[in-house]
Amino acid sequence: MAADLKFCPHCGAPVTATDDSCPKCQTDLRPYRTNDPASSSQKLNLGALYANPYREGMKRLRKREATPDKPRKWHWPWSK
Repeated sequence: MAADLKFCPHCGAPVTATDDSCPKCQTDLRPYRTNDPASSSQKLNLGALYANPYREGMKRLRKREATPDKPRKWHWPWSK
């Protein structure tokens, strides 16, 4: 979290910049005020977030078994 913490992360009560603990629930706010450079430079992996694990697993299975991706479907030219 940032150094300018405005609300308690535990109960949501408003806190000032000089509070070391929450006035409502007495949660220690000092760990939340530290600015960790590793977490601030962390980037989201959106590919993993929006990936379909079933589809990815089936792709790996088809590659391993060397089966075609999609079975051939019958083509009926008179039906559109």
